[in-house]
Order: sequence, then structure tokens, then C-alpha cells
Amino acid sequence: MGRVVFEGAWQQFFGKFGLKSFDDFFMFSGGRIINKNHKRDVRVLTLGENGDGKVFFMKRFYNVHFKDIFFTFHNLGRFCSQGRYEWENAKLLLSNGIETYKPVCCSEQNRFGFEQKSFFITEQIQGRCFTDFIAENWARLAQTQKENLIVSLGKTIRKIHASHINFPDLYAWHIFIKKAENNKNGDNWEFAFIDLHRMTRNVTNKNQLLQNLGRLDHSMLDKYFDESIRRVLIESYAGQNWPGGIDRLARKVKRFSDAVSAKRNPKQY
Repeated sequence: MGRVVFEGAWQQFFGKFGLKSFDDFFMFSGGRIINKNHKRDVRVLTLGENGDGKVFFMKRFYNVHFKDIFFTFHNLGRFCSQGRYEWENAKLLLSNGIETYKPVCCSEQNRFGFEQKSFFITEQIQGRCFTDFIAENWARLAQTQKENLIVSLGKTIRKIHASHINFPDLYAWHIFIKKAENNKNGDNWEFAFIDLHRMTRNVTNKNQLLQNLGRLDHSMLDKYFDESIRRVLIESYAGQNWPGGIDRLARKVKRFSDAVSAKRNPKQY
């Protein structure tokens, strides 16, 4: 039976609702499922009463394939469940000053030392999904506001890569946005990133990191993001004195974007 690892004082909170063991959490049927495939699902949980409910997201992993086990072993040098791997990735991002969901608890069940199933619970993330924000607000933003927003995003992605973190699921729908606390003039934005189970660390290969930008570019719909805005993203990411120049970087990102688009259509928002 897997031991549930809690962050901070959450053990006492969940204990009030009878959630203590692995099975208590994994078999919990409350809340609603918002995303599901044959290997994992995400359930929204609201615990509490009288308007004081707290919202959590529980990602459950099951039907674990050997390649999933090998993936985490390759990245950490040790066996690690999918739930714990995403827990550790969230903590790594936060330790580098990069926003993501706040870990609450995680656990796994193993058989002969190999993961059978696991889960990972987080607090509700602050801000709004980037694609929802864009769909509702983009048309009424001034050009300078659009550019400032994209500059903030480019700089944040540069910060991720400066920490040697590879985020291969860097699609627009995996980003959350909120106004920065010092956003007095409405020009400063903060971003948080979700869906961390394919994230890798200690990556120094620039092409591998730039593929992240290619996936983001693929997910940036033409009806919102024109060429000038895409150029702002590249320039803000590159900063000063990018080796080989901005034009070369832009062509490389576009090539990676086209490769993704040749295989799949971007989600509409």
C-alpha cells in the first residue's frame, strides 16, 4: 500500500473528509472528471461547506506502460511513479521561480518495484487559461497591450529554458495568465504552466528547447496572432545578441512549428 506524501499541513485537512490512504484518494468518486484517456484522468474536487470550499485537481495515472517507467527512470536516474514525477516537476519549477500548480499530495501503488497506478493532487491554479483569456479579450486589447503581454510570455519561456527545463507540451492551452502584482499600468503579466508529466530537466540542447517554441507557435491561432506578434515573441525570448541572429532563430522556430502542424491541427479557441 502506497504512503500518501503531503505538502505542509494538508494531511489534517484531507483527514477531515476521510481521505487518508491511497485507496481513499484514488477511489474517491466525488467531483467531476474534466479530462480522460486510457492512461490518466483529471478530476476536480471541491471540499468544504458553507461557501468555504477549496478546489483541487487530482490527476490519476493507470495502465502504466513500460515506456512511462523508462521515461521517468531516464530523467531521474531512479524509478519514480508518474504521480510523483509530476509532483517533483512542479516543485522544480516553483524552486526556479516559475509558476505552476501548487502540490498538495501524491502517492503510488507499486508491484515488484514497478508502478501500477499513482495520483497527484494540486491546489486550484491562480489566473485564467491563456486560450480562454485570448478568445475573450484579444480583440479589445490595444496593440501595445498585446505586445507587452507577448513580451512577458517570451521572457518567461526564456527563464524556463535558462533553468535547463524542457517543456515539450508548451501549447497555449497549457498556459495560465494573470496580472502581475505590480501591474499598476496593466502592462505586466505572469504565466503559469501545467501538464508537466513529459517535462524533462538538465536539458542543454538548444534545438530540443526551441521545439517547445515551435509547439507554442503551432498552437497560436492565426485569427489572433499575426506575424508581427509572433516576431515579438521570438525577440523577447531571444533577448540581446542571440547567436546567429533573430532571423535565423525565427526560421528555426517556424520550421519546428510547421512540423507539428503537418501532424495535427491546433485546437480552436
